[in-house]
Amino acid sequence: MAWYWILLIVLASLFVFTFVLLFVVYITNADLKLIEKIYDALVKHHDNKHIETKI
Repeated sequence: MAWYWILLIVLASLFVFTFVLLFVVYITNADLKLIEKIYDALVKHHDNKHIETKI
């Protein structure tokens, strides 16, 4: 088998794998779930910070 066929198969496999992975992320809304967890952690961190106000 020529090297270009192997390269074509590898690139097609990567394309299909990437498409399937992104489709699953889109269907399950996993990107916004991850953003929600990061946002909650940042809010918790900010709420625990001691802030001294000067008047």
